[in-house]
Amino acid sequence: MLDRIPTLFLCMIVMVAAGFLAGCGHEYDDQETGIVVKELGSDLKNRWSFNGVVVESVKPGLPADKASIETGELISYIVDERQVKTAGEYKKALVAALEEDKKAALRMVKSISVATTEELGIGVKPDPEERGVVVASLEPGSKADKAGIKLDTIIFAIDGKSTKTVEDYGVVLAEVLASPGEAKFSIIRTIIAPKYREVGIKEVKDSSNGVIVTEMEVSETESISADMEGVMVGDVITHVVDEMQIVNLDNYKKAIKKAVDADRVIFKRGELGGIKLVVIDALGQIGDLKALEHLLKSLDSEDKWIRRSAANALEEMNDERIIEPFMYHLLEKNEADVEVRRSSARALARMRPEKALGALAEALKDSSLGVRLDAGQALGRIGEPAIDILIEALRDPDSRVRDSAVAALGNIGVREDVSVQALNSVRNQLKGVLDNPNEESTVKLTAIQAFGKIGDQESISELKKVAETGSPGLRAFVKELLPQETL
Repeated sequence: MLDRIPTLFLCMIVMVAAGFLAGCGHEYDDQETGIVVKELGSDLKNRWSFNGVVVESVKPGLPADKASIETGELISYIVDERQVKTAGEYKKALVAALEEDKKAALRMVKSISVATTEELGIGVKPDPEERGVVVASLEPGSKADKAGIKLDTIIFAIDGKSTKTVEDYGVVLAEVLASPGEAKFSIIRTIIAPKYREVGIKEVKDSSNGVIVTEMEVSETESISADMEGVMVGDVITHVVDEMQIVNLDNYKKAIKKAVDADRVIFKRGELGGIKLVVIDALGQIGDLKALEHLLKSLDSEDKWIRRSAANALEEMNDERIIEPFMYHLLEKNEADVEVRRSSARALARMRPEKALGALAEALKDSSLGVRLDAGQALGRIGEPAIDILIEALRDPDSRVRDSAVAALGNIGVREDVSVQALNSVRNQLKGVLDNPNEESTVKLTAIQAFGKIGDQESISELKKVAETGSPGLRAFVKELLPQETL
């Protein structure tokens, strides 16, 4: 890419890059791990979708050196893993993990009795972070579905045997199926909750391998994180994982101090690639046709940081040539990095091309909630032409896809340019969701919110019906949503 940029222009960019890199801030000598880290300066901080501290030097023979950490790498997360075998250990670790960012990951074991791959009902793909394999497809009603396996679940072992790659998974699963019976799937799921008591796991009991879930919280009015993530009675939680984002030296010091007594500590890192990223950012600011050509080439880089930077720069450009590349990079099967997929969805939302409807509909099935929301937002911005696509999405077996489709229909329903016919179609679809006795409560809650946003007489009338005849949870939600004098 660089050899095609005019020489004078390239020199100017590299001078800017050198200035950025020289702007790095204070250092911290971490005696425990054996590295010196430097904070990103104000010119680099928050740019190109990353944060962290840069490894300035590594001391030979100490833990960082043994972990193959190298000078110039960017430490963006420190991962603290704690094994839990008692209810007390579990509670202490989970409270600590939720404290900073209201998020924790649980490593757990699910026992599934299975004889064939068809009976199991899942397909897998590689995990970009190489923790295991990712559940890419899930057959409704299959053994895996009934056991609480969800799309995007990380499976890192079966019966204690590593499934780090798709090939490993195939070999291990074949061995398990050769002797049909109960198999133990070791998985990772992320729990998001503001407090320990709102996680949704009511009781656990001690065991030699971890803590066993003995009782779950139940609510008709709220979505419970543990339940939505597939945690079930009988699951064995073996580890609580706290992934701490590193933004500056203070974050780093706090995370290292917190992780000092953990069973395992992992540094998530990557090369900073400073000058290349600065060049891409500068091209994005120029915004002319030559810059567009170089940015589109960078979007196909094997380096995710380069792709992120290019996508971020292209996201604001008004040129139809970015539509097809973003339609490609929007899809999880083509693009592993979630930030690139989100940039793609946001760019398509801004440009509103009808030819992107199919790609955006497929993105509603993305494993990332952020991508699903951005794709739904894009479909909502395209407006009436997206209605048929969203109606089809309402038939998807995955409730998360249906939920995103309902939200997008609600966004179309509030547009000033929506026709009477289209608005009637939107309201009919939302009404169908509320009238469906088999629809999940979370999707119905979104439909209620959509009716509330539309807010016309017909929509309020439908909400009044729910307030009179709906389930207790739905009635309570409508009463909170509408003013008392409206009911």
